[in-house]
Amino acid sequence: MFFTGRTDLSCGQHPDTGDTAPWRRTRTVRSRALSVAEVIAQLRQAYALITEARQATRQADAAITDGADVFAAATLGSTQPEVEQINHLAARSAEEVRAAHALLGGAQEIVDGYCHHLAGHGIGEGGPPVSVSPSTDDTTTRPPPATGPPPTADEHTDPQIRYAEEIAELRRRGAAVKPHDVVRAERLDDGRITWIERGDEDGGLDHILSPKRIRDFEGVRIPREKIQDLLFVAIRNGTVVGHCGTDRPVYEVEYLGERRRVAVSTTSEWKIYGANPVSRKQKIRRALHRK
Repeated sequence: MFFTGRTDLSCGQHPDTGDTAPWRRTRTVRSRALSVAEVIAQLRQAYALITEARQATRQADAAITDGADVFAAATLGSTQPEVEQINHLAARSAEEVRAAHALLGGAQEIVDGYCHHLAGHGIGEGGPPVSVSPSTDDTTTRPPPATGPPPTADEHTDPQIRYAEEIAELRRRGAAVKPHDVVRAERLDDGRITWIERGDEDGGLDHILSPKRIRDFEGVRIPREKIQDLLFVAIRNGTVVGHCGTDRPVYEVEYLGERRRVAVSTTSEWKIYGANPVSRKQKIRRALHRK
């Protein structure tokens, strides 16, 4: 049946009979068919992009494996702790890339299943392969590829990588450091390295961030998220003005616009394991030990 572009079509009327219902149904069906076609096209595009990503994970896995093999051959027989750490990081990276490959495969299965639900066929059965080369429309919705340098160690969110240099030096010195437990590490001006580990109820960050201790810090206007930073600022820039407890030095330092006092316990190797705020009105002893 052929319909002309007459103005009465805007009212949904049949151009010859004036009947509205059949004509409205025809237009609705056509609209729905077009919408489903567009959705299927987008699903196929998504599937193709995920395929690209999966191929990239395979390439990354191969590159990590090849790099680890070359490094292992070059460092054969070495007893340096950095060698063991790099081998461990390479193995972890390969595991994460393989996990990403598997997860992307699961995403493809979901996309393919949704296509079956909508159209009765899978992604590869509804037409020619989809090209994923950037087009005018594509570049407006997809972020541009990264062209800058990879993140530096200081920008890395994994403390074991971010503080790899400090951890390696601590191990060379024979310090009792647990690389997987390190939360933060800093080199001081005199060359010392101070660090804090996650720890447990007897010491470390988890101990310092116990509910009671958090309330103590909040009582002197130090929010929970600033406690760890205060400890490092105190050790790096503060002055020891006395002691409290058994042998805990009290540091005075400018922080968040105020002169503050905080007691920080460290081992002889400068690992932080305990801390508490100290009011400037609170009496502290000058000597290390009680008389």
